[in-house]
Amino acid sequence: MTGLVLFIYTIVLFVLLFYSIHSYVLLYLHFKFRKKKGDRNASQVHRVLKTYPNVTIQLPVYNEKFVVRRLINSVLMLDYPKEKIEIQILDDSNDETTSIIDNILKDKSELGYDIKHIRRGTRQGFKAGALQYGLRIARGEFIAVFDADFVPPKDFLQELLPEFEDPVIGAVQARWGHLNSEESILTRSQAVGLDNHFINEQELKNKAGLFINFNGTCGIWRKAAIIDGGGWAGDTLAEDLDLSYRVQLKGWRIKYRGDVVVPGELPNDVDSFRIQQNRWAKGTFQVALKLLKDVLRSEVKPFVKYEAFVHLTCHINFMAMLLLGLFSFPIMYFKVEKIVADSYYIFASFFTIGAFGNPLLYFFSQKFSYSDYKRRLPYIASVIAYSMGLTISNTKAVIEALLNKNIVFTRTPKSGGIKNKRYLIEVNSLIPFLEISIGVYIIFTFLYALFNRQFILLPFLGAYGFGYLHLGYNSLKDKFILSKPQEVLCSRENS
Repeated sequence: MTGLVLFIYTIVLFVLLFYSIHSYVLLYLHFKFRKKKGDRNASQVHRVLKTYPNVTIQLPVYNEKFVVRRLINSVLMLDYPKEKIEIQILDDSNDETTSIIDNILKDKSELGYDIKHIRRGTRQGFKAGALQYGLRIARGEFIAVFDADFVPPKDFLQELLPEFEDPVIGAVQARWGHLNSEESILTRSQAVGLDNHFINEQELKNKAGLFINFNGTCGIWRKAAIIDGGGWAGDTLAEDLDLSYRVQLKGWRIKYRGDVVVPGELPNDVDSFRIQQNRWAKGTFQVALKLLKDVLRSEVKPFVKYEAFVHLTCHINFMAMLLLGLFSFPIMYFKVEKIVADSYYIFASFFTIGAFGNPLLYFFSQKFSYSDYKRRLPYIASVIAYSMGLTISNTKAVIEALLNKNIVFTRTPKSGGIKNKRYLIEVNSLIPFLEISIGVYIIFTFLYALFNRQFILLPFLGAYGFGYLHLGYNSLKDKFILSKPQEVLCSRENS
């Protein structure tokens, strides 16, 4: 039994080391492309839009009664000739969102915009199906996409459209900002994590000529590139990532513009956060199963293939992290009781080198972005803790992707910043109990380590315990303890 535990644990260490090495690759790129202080935009040549092409703005909407008005109002404020804009509200809603949209359009009817409220009568293909349906009838040469929880700045089109003067650019992606990052420790942590994605993944990989992805919103597509790539497909939960890779395999490039920031709403409760992360994990792995062979067989450079492999399979990390937590007690017990030779632990200590890369990336993303970055640094620890806490639900997502189970797009509920008004989605009630159970187990392991002076493991175990217990407790609190009735819509969203 001891040999089996050590064998599995060693495999887990190798898996984690493989993916953690990628953080050092990004650190290398960070220093390679580092800009001089005070010259952050030196590499961005500002281009002025010379002509005004026809643009179709697609707004995929499903049950967004709290934010749809804000979305439409912000789109109508875009600085662009009205006659060159077509707005498609792709509405698959089955609640009062549809009547809200109708009333908004009545109020705006005299503004002179070409606005189409499109109802398919089905959710087939979910968001991808709605985008593809609108694409077939879109009159724009370029397609801008905004999810309901984002607020595009007025100069969005003016800033991004000039990038398409380069004929190989198939899409341009802006950076996400945050409307409610100061709301809680959860939203602050998400903001740090997303900043890292855009600043240390999207921007650096884009500069290095690697594949990046359209993030599903806050970007513009060349219509011809979408068609050439095969169009939007609903056979994965990451339709944006799927199309991004298909288009880039066809020779198109996706340009990232980190200087154009589109603020969006972060999930402000645990269940919404878990749903979003679960969908991203499952969808990404579905795309890996669908396209990774094509990437590896393509003629792109080996470094591009390596990056694509890491990107598409990175959620295996969550399975490895879950096993690492579960095996923490027996591995420590073997050491304390001298059951396993010290040479194994000297060998295992080598793998701790991987633990420092991601915190450094988070640090640089905050330092690069904010003058008050020091205030944000404590939340790096909570980002790591929440990542550990998500290991159960994200492991479930990866397994479901492997089994080709349940391709159901479950939206992330948004409140629009309206207090005590939100959608609640029925979630797997077993997950919070598992999180709390494993959290208690980790705290027991923490105490065992403390009493036996295994101090080096305490930060690791503390982060694990906090992540599991915080997610599990808050999920149950939201479901069972809230005593005041709220404006709520409960839905499994499986139709």
